[in-house]
Order: sequence, then structure tokens, then C-alpha cells
Amino acid sequence: MPDASTSQAPSAQSIRRAKLFWEQATQDLKGAREKLPSAPLESAYGCFQAALNALTTVCYLNGRYQLPNFSTARMAALCAEFEPAFESLRAPCDELESVQHRSPFDKAPDPQALAELGRTSLAASTQVVDRVRDYLKEHRKRFFAP
Repeated sequence: MPDASTSQAPSAQSIRRAKLFWEQATQDLKGAREKLPSAPLESAYGCFQAALNALTTVCYLNGRYQLPNFSTARMAALCAEFEPAFESLRAPCDELESVQHRSPFDKAPDPQALAELGRTSLAASTQVVDRVRDYLKEHRKRFFAP
């Protein structure tokens, strides 16, 4: 695992891109929250995307650009290489992975099941985004100091 205190600072371009991913993650989560009551499956997809974008932020700040952007679990594992606390996201990421197996074209989806999927996805995505937010606060000087 790289030592955060001795690893090279990210480039200005990496920081700009990481900021864009972070902004998109927060917007995706906000949109997912708003859609939950009326469109829980769409909300769940937004939650998945929010988690991916949040985790991408950490990867970009640490010089990782070739990313498995189809898997929150693999993204969290990459982040754990930089910060062991990301290991705690295993269960929430597994929950988010289940969203990929749902299709908006399923025959007569159960509204209760979709509502539950939306709620659990929102909770899981919020855990991921909060963990990344904590990471950014903890490492603010390293990544964003002049």
C-alpha cells in the first residue's frame, strides 16, 4: 500500500478531473434522492453512478486512471490500496452491484421490491459518498494545498 505521506502529489489536471467526478457524484446522489419516491429503479441507477463517481475521485487523486467503472466493489478495492478504511464499503458496494441486474424492462416489477431496492441503494450510496467525503477532508492539505 502506498504511503500517503510520501506518495507524489497529483497533477493539476488530475485534481481538476477529480473535482469534476466529485461534483458529479454529489449531483447524482441528490438526483437519486429526489427520484426515489416516484422512480425507485431510476433512483437506484443514480445511486450506483454516484458511488462510482465518488470512488473515481479517490482513484484520480492517487494516480489511478484505468478503472473498472462497471463495479463499485472493484473501485472500492482500488481505493482500499490508498486508504484501508475503504474496506468497510464491501457490503454497501455489494448492495449497489445488485442494481446492475435490474432492468427497467422487467415484466411487471413488484413496486414494493423496487421501493426497497431504491431505499437500500440510497443508503449504500450515501455510505460510499460519505466515506469519500471523509477521505477528502482527511487529505485536504495533501491534495488541495497551494
